[in-house]
Amino acid sequence: MSRDSRIRILIVDDESSMRFLLKYVLESGGYEVVEAPNGVVALAQIAESRPDLVVTDMMMPGMGGAELIARLRSDRETESIPVVVVSSQHAISSVADAVVTKPFEPDELLETVRVLARAGG
Repeated sequence: MSRDSRIRILIVDDESSMRFLLKYVLESGGYEVVEAPNGVVALAQIAESRPDLVVTDMMMPGMGGAELIARLRSDRETESIPVVVVSSQHAISSVADAVVTKPFEPDELLETVRVLARAGG
């Protein structure tokens, strides 16, 4: 877990309004939140300061969620980071730990994160 013992979540979504909404919901649940607009930026942030959990969209320019998850799973340093996909896409990669479909209920997202954070920590 993060140094200050708060669970640190990386939100990866190319839509700033969705990042804002996800950040609001997760911070209201007591989580520390950082953001990335795509998979490329997310990987750089993860290399610099590993999050406890990643919440990602699937469809993004540059590097989408499927490739981001594949890269995380292929690296021993990041393979165990839980990943929640928040997407309107129904054909979701099976390598995610959980899927929350847009539009989502805040309580559903928070419960999903709570369960995965507990399992990972």
